[in-house]
Amino acid sequence: MLSKPLTTWLAAAASFLVLSLDHPVATALPEKLSSHVKSSTPIEHVVVLMLENRAFDHLLGSLALTNDEVDGCIPSTCSSPLDPTLPASPRANVTFDAVYSQLDPCHSISCTTKQVYSYNTSTPMDGFIKNYAEQTSDQENVSIQDQFSAEHLPATTTLANEFAVFDRWYASVPGPTMVNRAYAASATSHGMGTNNPIKIGLGLPQETMFSQLNKMGLKWSVYFSDVPSVLQQKDMRFGHLRNYHGIKRFADDAKGGKLPEFTWVEPAYFDSPEIPATDQHPDHDVSAGDSLIKYVYDSTRSSPKWNNTVLMITYDEHGGFPDHVLPPDCPNPDGMNSTDDPFDFKRLGVRIPTIVASPLIAKSTVVHRGEGEGEYEHSSIIKTVVHDIFSSKTDYSPEFLTKRDEWASSFASVFTLDEPRVDCPLVLPDVPSHREQFPETLPPLDGMMPLSELQKELLAVVKMLETDKCKPSEFDVEALETEIDGLRFAEERIAECVTG
Repeated sequence: MLSKPLTTWLAAAASFLVLSLDHPVATALPEKLSSHVKSSTPIEHVVVLMLENRAFDHLLGSLALTNDEVDGCIPSTCSSPLDPTLPASPRANVTFDAVYSQLDPCHSISCTTKQVYSYNTSTPMDGFIKNYAEQTSDQENVSIQDQFSAEHLPATTTLANEFAVFDRWYASVPGPTMVNRAYAASATSHGMGTNNPIKIGLGLPQETMFSQLNKMGLKWSVYFSDVPSVLQQKDMRFGHLRNYHGIKRFADDAKGGKLPEFTWVEPAYFDSPEIPATDQHPDHDVSAGDSLIKYVYDSTRSSPKWNNTVLMITYDEHGGFPDHVLPPDCPNPDGMNSTDDPFDFKRLGVRIPTIVASPLIAKSTVVHRGEGEGEYEHSSIIKTVVHDIFSSKTDYSPEFLTKRDEWASSFASVFTLDEPRVDCPLVLPDVPSHREQFPETLPPLDGMMPLSELQKELLAVVKMLETDKCKPSEFDVEALETEIDGLRFAEERIAECVTG
């Protein structure tokens, strides 16, 4: 493993991120909780923002410099071999030099297996450099070891230090984006092990937590920038299109106390000349995603419902970036196995950064393993929200969607305070633009970069969308080559099928 010896939006969108500071500081819980809130957990609103493709050590390993409770890698203690199959292989230490990091490292199930099990050698978590070098044709390329320093992620680092950071939260599957996002919505990917464009275009058929919330009589919303990835789920396409809103509305709804019980926030997946992508997916500017985190927190903090609100920041999967903790085993959710990239869904993916913010959480909380036999992974969102935080307002009593959300750990126990804190930051620090600070490390913000595989898969979803408002498109999305071309097509289809 990575060894431990001896044991604004950018300037183009700055005005979008400016929030008022004149709201009151939280002082007390409301006198009466809503009837749908379980008395043991006085939470009335949950907001989840899921970003893209970063491992825990890669993004938050620096926390271990100032907090011994955090199990993170630092340069003096963590290194990996260039080639784990060679006993005398040179080793490379981690650094805190990451600003813009790499091409998009491979993170399929097969690649992640090599990274985690070190090409079938005896020491796990040592295969990241070799796997990355195979993609770059550079056997000495150790830039995959670069981690982010705290100063380059001021919003994320502040949240981690102020509230609860989880250093044992794993991706649900050691594989790609849409597979893991399916688990966050439904505790299974219905046997899909790759981002299969046909399957996600037609819509995954399993029931989601959003359907359960509907049956419970609870409200939910999706706030998005360009493409709501949840539309890969078939039951997110019909009957509830009024629940989808542009990201710019989020601040007003939060400040007005109008957020529903459950809110899902999507980043921007495409760069454009006007606004950068905010998903933090390589090769996008990570600082733009940190600015999105600031926007979502500052907006949520301005809400009159702040005392009873939870904000979660998490990531879909590790994106091929290194981590030093071996992922544990887990139950197959529904008896289905993947054949496109063979896998039995009985082990979790690599650790990912996860932070939960609430005035009912003690400052500088570090959460390790969950209670019981389970672990923290994306299905924990479903278990906590559907089964531990909210009660049904109807006769419907939700059951577990699969064996995975039944097994996963709930994070409801992190809310340990009887009274809300009054020292929660009103706003997070401003985020300097990496593109402006280090222009040589990032591509121009012109939307002319080639489409990534994830972007092509999102375009497959919007092309084949069938909703209450539209039929699938016959347009050949394979003819689209650049981010700006893909974005324009996506915007047209979302306007036609969802928001129009």
